[in-house]
Amino acid sequence: MHLRPTSVSLSQCFSILRHAISTSDSLIGKRAHALIFTSGHHIDLFLTNNLITMYGKCGSLSSARQLFDVMPQRDLVTWNAILAAYASAGDFDSGITQEGFRLFRLLRESVVLTTRHTLAPMLKMCVSSGSDWATETIHGYAVKIGLEWDVFVAGALVNIYAKFRRIREARVLFDGMPVRDVVLWNVMLKAYVEMGLEDEALLLFSAFHRSGLRPDDISIRSVLMGVSKTVFEWQLKQVRAYATKLFLCDDDSDAIVWNKTLTEYLHAGKGWEAIDFFMDMIKSQVAYDSTTLVVILSVVASLNHIELGKQIHNVAMRSEMDQVLSVANSLLNMYIKAGSVYYAKAIFNQMKEVDLISWNTMISGCALSGLEEMSISLFIDLLYSGLLPDQFTITSALRACSSLKDGHYLSKQIHTHAIKAGIVDDSFVSTALIDVYSKSGKMEEAEFLFQNQDGFDLASWNAMMYGYMVSSNYQKALRLFTRIHESGERVDHITLANAAKAAGCLVWLKQGKQIHAFVIKSGFNLDLFVISGILDMYLKCGEMESARRVFSEIPSRDEVAWTTMISGCVENGDEEHALSTYHQMRLAGVQPDEYTFATLVKASSLLTALEQGRQVHVNVIKLNCALDPFVMTSLVDMYAKCGSIEDAYGLFKRMDIKSIASWNAMMVGLAQHGNAEEALYLFKDMKSRGAMPDRVTFIGVLSACSHSGLVSEAYENFYSMQKDYGIEPEIEHYSCLVDALSRAGRIQDAEQVILSMPCEASASMYMTLLNACKIQGDKETGKRVAEKLFTLEPSDSAAYVLLSNIYASANQWENALAIDHMKKLI
Repeated sequence: MHLRPTSVSLSQCFSILRHAISTSDSLIGKRAHALIFTSGHHIDLFLTNNLITMYGKCGSLSSARQLFDVMPQRDLVTWNAILAAYASAGDFDSGITQEGFRLFRLLRESVVLTTRHTLAPMLKMCVSSGSDWATETIHGYAVKIGLEWDVFVAGALVNIYAKFRRIREARVLFDGMPVRDVVLWNVMLKAYVEMGLEDEALLLFSAFHRSGLRPDDISIRSVLMGVSKTVFEWQLKQVRAYATKLFLCDDDSDAIVWNKTLTEYLHAGKGWEAIDFFMDMIKSQVAYDSTTLVVILSVVASLNHIELGKQIHNVAMRSEMDQVLSVANSLLNMYIKAGSVYYAKAIFNQMKEVDLISWNTMISGCALSGLEEMSISLFIDLLYSGLLPDQFTITSALRACSSLKDGHYLSKQIHTHAIKAGIVDDSFVSTALIDVYSKSGKMEEAEFLFQNQDGFDLASWNAMMYGYMVSSNYQKALRLFTRIHESGERVDHITLANAAKAAGCLVWLKQGKQIHAFVIKSGFNLDLFVISGILDMYLKCGEMESARRVFSEIPSRDEVAWTTMISGCVENGDEEHALSTYHQMRLAGVQPDEYTFATLVKASSLLTALEQGRQVHVNVIKLNCALDPFVMTSLVDMYAKCGSIEDAYGLFKRMDIKSIASWNAMMVGLAQHGNAEEALYLFKDMKSRGAMPDRVTFIGVLSACSHSGLVSEAYENFYSMQKDYGIEPEIEHYSCLVDALSRAGRIQDAEQVILSMPCEASASMYMTLLNACKIQGDKETGKRVAEKLFTLEPSDSAAYVLLSNIYASANQWENALAIDHMKKLI
């Protein structure tokens, strides 16, 4: 039966209100408030105080404050209730905590006497504010009213000072307390451990033991987690022995306590301490269970230590727990993490029972270990087993697809199974599908999935953006970045780095600067990954001054940042600054990698600085990068460009694996330095070894033919390039052919090649032909070619000089003088 407002008693109102407080149910609380008001009980101080408490518990601070402000009468309970509401809603940034402290000052100015219950919310606000001043103020007030040594107040202050790393103040309070419980001892122990004060932690633990109180498992774990094994070996043994005695003598204790300790070691990243602890358990004949083995196998997996893993595996087999499903799954995970996938596969095949976790561990492990075909094979076996895949199965299988030749076909099949399993709308699955379609170049399918998913999360935004980056659709990538920003989604370092890269690839400096400003505003300017992307953007845009400023502001530069700066200098034609940046890198103690060396070698070759290149080569050898094919190719190219063909050829011959780039570097180098016959021989050798020539190869071959006067061979290779290898000739190939014909005096043929080109000929090609006209004394062709040059390069005097010389050689002095006059006018 519903209660009518007029029939509701004060006790009934209080009962409803207490129910709302205990359940934090604001709806019931508001109904109670309405009943209290309509029944005329709203003037009752006791009920009103409980209403403030209710609103505070339900998170409605504004309602609590409104009620507080209109109260005609307040007592200490009222103040305690409103302060508790502020403490529960404590948000220092929004000013709530500050208002709570202001109310406390008003309370102190009133005649109401405070108690420990008043200080409780204030101490809570001290923690949320993180303010030393506030804590000291409350501490001082506690001293003033005689509550400094109250067990609750002093204990809370010890806890706060410990959290604020003010260990001295915490210890003074701790030592002065008349009564200390186990919780308080643990607070002090944890504080010492977290501050790295191992000596003090051990001394306090000894005092704890002597106090007559019994340390619990939290006490033991705190000490064991904090003490360094290498410095305090004997102390550790004492603590472990004590722990063993403590728990073995306790009838209620079991492996749960030990498992907690091992788990804390695991979460704290103290793997080796966990291993030692487990070995102590074995030596002390402490009973362990399957959970113990699962935890210790997780520890071994984090260490990637196969031999340790095998030892734990033997322990599991001796106890016949290796066939417990959770242990077997942990063994699979451990062997996979240690790189022994085939060992894991053997265990998997022998398992009496497998579940979806077993399948997922194997499918994911194979995909991450580069065994994509095995991963897909296991996925198919899973489907035949009758189990339905979950989102982890699907995402792992899709990851495997992205590296396979027929990955797109397979990913569509997996997509179908995701639909059948009803998990295609899962954010992980949809993001993985977008990723695999993007990497397969199927951007339409990726876009369709992206636009039709239920909701957008950052992972899917990033996957789509990465897809645009991979397909070189940088404009769409930037448009997507704008959409992410406008949607209110919080971006991460991946989003920002991709946006910066897109702006750099488009050479959109304005947008790049806007992204940089956003990076600073969102606090990512100290993220090395992001700021390296910003640096690369400025370098790609040729904004060297901004790039240098960004580089100088990077707080901790790694080899990627240094190499980006060096590479950018080279790309912007500032090779000398690239080399000086490298010297700064070495002085900073940062080790260069293979890409750094390749960039430095390129800088040396562009400067034709042979000695500088030799110094780089010495460093390459010292840092064990001499066998890297990329670096070796760069060195071959550098020596060739610097004219040291013997060094280049010596390095080339010593290369075990010759890429097409290394063949090209050697061939072009030989051709450019008059060793055309050797270059052509190298070309034949390359083809005989099964290497596939590319566009650069034919530039070298045609250049060699030109320098050797082998016109017919030049024609032959020019047409072979198209017919046999499907390489469409570019302006560089035409230029080599024109050069070969011009050198051979076949001026009309050279001119015909220029006229038949599908693209506009360069000024250098016309200059080559004009020079041939001068040598051959061909006035008519020379005049036509010169007129074309006057249009292409009107300010270049070289064409005027050559044409004037042609006329002079033919004794046409009037024409020669006219050309000289034209030259003076430019």
